[in-house]
Amino acid sequence: MQLDMHFYGTYAVARIAGFTPESALTVATAAQFVDEAVSATPIEVAEQRYMLPVVSAHAMLELGKNFDLMDQWNVWVPFHFLPGGMGDNADERLVCLLGDPGNDAVDEIIRFALKAGAEGKPYALHLLGIVTHVIQDTYSHYGFSGMASALNEVKQDTLTPLNVVRLQDYISRKLDTFFERVAASFAEASKLGHAGAATFPDRPYLKWAFDYAVPGGPDVDYLDAERDNPATFLKACTRLHAVYSAYLDGATRVEQGHLPFEAGVAGEIANILVEEGTKEERCGYWRRQIQAGALFPEVADEDRALVYSAQGWGVRAMLDNPLAVTTDAYQFHRAAGKYLDKVRLDILTALGILLD
Repeated sequence: MQLDMHFYGTYAVARIAGFTPESALTVATAAQFVDEAVSATPIEVAEQRYMLPVVSAHAMLELGKNFDLMDQWNVWVPFHFLPGGMGDNADERLVCLLGDPGNDAVDEIIRFALKAGAEGKPYALHLLGIVTHVIQDTYSHYGFSGMASALNEVKQDTLTPLNVVRLQDYISRKLDTFFERVAASFAEASKLGHAGAATFPDRPYLKWAFDYAVPGGPDVDYLDAERDNPATFLKACTRLHAVYSAYLDGATRVEQGHLPFEAGVAGEIANILVEEGTKEERCGYWRRQIQAGALFPEVADEDRALVYSAQGWGVRAMLDNPLAVTTDAYQFHRAAGKYLDKVRLDILTALGILLD
């Protein structure tokens, strides 16, 4: 997913669930900042101690970094392609699956975030945002792995948009540009994540089809079907609404009482998702519906002024700052480190992917 979903969609769903504008902004900024935390430079805090930032993203075309095996384990697997844990071998178990209830890895990171909230951890909202990003990506990246694998390869002549009208030429140009930029290393690039499908998984309005180049992968029916991004993105919003409701209740797990959206709200979100648009246009769809009170009735001044900004979230906010531990930058990286440890030390071992 991209900025429209990770930030604006997250903010809207958090507000619908009952978060204040300030708390919703923290969760939504953290969810988007997962795609922007790229600094690996240790930060000296007030000449006393160091903070080791957590790298949670690389640009897809930074091939040198992306093909570093440890970076795949530390960046793509935990933060963008959380493994589904199904299959006969480790490569198959690494494939990301939909984050529906019953996905053990997703259920566990939700419990992890809810527990931090129930215990009042100072980084709890930042952790909830990070977990939000990961959950959202399961609904767009499912069927692909965060490790370079033949299971990710796509037959290029089968990659087909099924429902695009206004942006047909735009999609074609974007696709051509992407493959031109990776042409020299396409054989390698197509094995990493959903690079073989370009940005098709991240466009909320898109229905599309493709065939894998190599047979195999987990035996899950929906992996072989045509993709319906509007439907899966709406499922992501519904799942998160239940998580946010549980968080606000102080619960440590999502229960039956944490209900999905009301039908009218679900319909409004569905209408946003199916609108074709560039990333900037899609962000605008969310902003207009928030400002119009179409998603939640009590629209505050903060809602009307909503615009994404990562000011105060970059590692520079901690440099020579005696109040560094109060910054969003510090709390984000603190939460990201705890999340990364949880995935590597507990979840991946429980799924039979890493040795304990």
